[in-house]
Amino acid sequence: MTAATPADTFPSIAIFLGDEQLRVAEAERELVSRVLGDGAGAFNFAIFQAGEPDVLGRIMDLVRTVPMMSRHRVVVVREVERAPVALLDALMDYAKRPVSSTVLVLTGAKLPEPVKKVNRGIRLQNRVKKIGLVRRFSARDEDPVAFAIERAERAGCRLDRRAAQLLVELAGKDLARLSTELEKAIAFVGGSGSISSAVVEQTASVVGEAEIWSLTAALLRRDVDKALAQSHRLLEEGWATHRMLAMVTWQFRQLLSLQDCLSRGISPKQAGLRMRWSDQREAERSLRAKPLSPAAVLATLARANRQLNRSRAGDRRVFERLIMQLST
Repeated sequence: MTAATPADTFPSIAIFLGDEQLRVAEAERELVSRVLGDGAGAFNFAIFQAGEPDVLGRIMDLVRTVPMMSRHRVVVVREVERAPVALLDALMDYAKRPVSSTVLVLTGAKLPEPVKKVNRGIRLQNRVKKIGLVRRFSARDEDPVAFAIERAERAGCRLDRRAAQLLVELAGKDLARLSTELEKAIAFVGGSGSISSAVVEQTASVVGEAEIWSLTAALLRRDVDKALAQSHRLLEEGWATHRMLAMVTWQFRQLLSLQDCLSRGISPKQAGLRMRWSDQREAERSLRAKPLSPAAVLATLARANRQLNRSRAGDRRVFERLIMQLST
C-alpha cells in the first residue's frame, strides 16, 4: 500500500449500498486504502454507526476538521439505512458544499425509508451522484461458484467447479461466509495446490448442522408442525434463509443418495455418504416407511431457490412454503 500523492483525486462523498455485505465492505476498504495509504491513518480515520445516539454532532464536526499531517481525512458512516431524519438533513446540507480534504463514506444495506412521504435517502443519493460516487452491490448479480473459484486462484490455489459447488452447498451463497470457508480450505492445503471436494468436506464449517438436521428429519417424517417450529427457532437465532436452504438442500441430496444405496444394496460408507451414524439410522427408518421422490424433491428445492432470489413475498414466506411442500 502506497501513500496518496498530490495527483490522486477522490470522491468527496461515496455511497456503497447492497445486500452483498462483502462487496460493500471491500469497496469501503479499497477507497480508505487509496485515500490514506500508509500515512497518518490513525489520526484521520473514523467510523460511526448511523443509528448511534448523539452521533450527528460528532460526524459533522469531524468532516469539517482539517486532517492532521495528511492531505485527507476519511469519515465512514455505516448502516446508513438507520440514519435519523436529523442526520440525513445534515448530510444533504453538507453535500451542497463538502470539504475538499475530507472523504465521507456512507455504507449500508439500503437507503433509509421515506418519512412522511419525504424520501431523504433518494435526495441524498441523487445529490452525491453529481459530486461523488454511488455504487450498489446485489447478491442477485453474484455467481458464488465463480466467486469461490476466482478467490482460490487469487490465493494461488486451484478449486475445480465441482468442489466449488459443494462449498456453496455447505456454506450458502453469502460471499463473506464463502470467503471464510475458502480460507480454511486454502490453509488446509498449505496455501497452494488443488482444493478437492474431499478437502472442502473436511474443512467446511458444519457448525449448526445438527440443528439443520432436526429440521430436515422433521421434513423427512412429514411432521410439518415440528418442521415449522424448528425453522422459526433457527430464524430467531439469526440463521439466514439462504443458508438454511443451502444446508437443507445438501442434506436432502445426502438422503436421496442414502435411499439409492438402500434400494441397490450398496454400503452408504462405500458410496461416500457423509452422515452421522445416529442420523443415518433415523433416516433409514423414515425412508423405508415413506420413500422420497427424487424428481419431486429436487424440483421443489430448485423452485424454492429461484423464488428466494426474486420473490417479493419475503424470504421467510418462501421458506415456509417450501416446508409445507416438502412435508407433503
